[in-house]
Amino acid sequence: MNGWPKRKLLVSAWALAVVFAASQWFLYDALRHHAERPVYYLATCAYLFGVLTPVVLWLSRRPLPVHVVASIALTGLGVFFEATIGWLPHSGSWAFSAALRHYFLQHTQISLIAYWALLGAIRMYRMYDQIRLRELHAAQLESQLAEAQLAALRAQLQPHFLFNTLQAATMLIYDDPEGAEEVLLSLSELLRLSLRALERQEVPLRSEIEFIEHYAAIQQRRFGDRLRFDFQIEEDAQPCAVPSLLLQPLVENAVRHGVGVRKGRDVVTIRAGITQSVLHIEVENQAGALNDAQDKLLFRGIGLSNTIARLDRLYGGKQSFAIRNLSPRGVVAALSIPVRLLPLPTDELEAQAV
Repeated sequence: MNGWPKRKLLVSAWALAVVFAASQWFLYDALRHHAERPVYYLATCAYLFGVLTPVVLWLSRRPLPVHVVASIALTGLGVFFEATIGWLPHSGSWAFSAALRHYFLQHTQISLIAYWALLGAIRMYRMYDQIRLRELHAAQLESQLAEAQLAALRAQLQPHFLFNTLQAATMLIYDDPEGAEEVLLSLSELLRLSLRALERQEVPLRSEIEFIEHYAAIQQRRFGDRLRFDFQIEEDAQPCAVPSLLLQPLVENAVRHGVGVRKGRDVVTIRAGITQSVLHIEVENQAGALNDAQDKLLFRGIGLSNTIARLDRLYGGKQSFAIRNLSPRGVVAALSIPVRLLPLPTDELEAQAV
């Protein structure tokens, strides 16, 4: 809310408070058959709200002795003002000194109570405002810290991924130069996609699958007919948001701990589907086998530990991740995150428009 609407709202609230207080005071006196003219009540309440409020605001940060003196002085001035207004219609039959004595006896406590009530309300509001600002500042710091940690985690993934992919390419240079060239071409495409992915914390699942398809082409060239990839991605899951570069370390683990260490053939399956507003993703191989407890495996090495850390930072308790053995053989890594759709990037919108 900008300054001008806020000021108008405060003035409107002040006017309503004056009218409400004046009407209640008038009604109270009218029921006892000694009501003054309505202007008296409006003027008195306007003073209480219009003079006391800014003065108390100005003095609110002063020490207690200042408020004792100010409350007495303002009360005296206010009661004198009330007595004058109340006396004027009856000046012919009522001495001003009698009017002063009457109003000082009847209304001094009202002005004193109004001053200290206003002071208490102002101080309570300022305490609340300070608490709210501290909470907002703490939330901003926490958000900035989470962003920095996520950026650091993704930065760790990049050299880890590049090192392993380049190692796979170098193994083909002498034995299969044509294959090595294809691997390097796929790697250049992977670099392009990964640099684009680093600009965003989350990307559509379809972008992650495109990235994994290039990665799969590299690994299939490396292992030949010993390795096959099977993509089972439901259509409604493709536009769902996922953390950028989420699947690569999972697929890499499936390859490295499956066909990478065991003879024979292997199939790496990537599945994705939606159930009750939850996106479920699985990466499975048929040749692997876990040789340790899950709690130890999840925090061993860079890939899985970073994946878990990113999921926790982005989704908190709304995500889950597990890795387990299959029967009779194989390993599956399964994760679940809330379904959320991302707007199309500008380049995709322009392409659709054309």
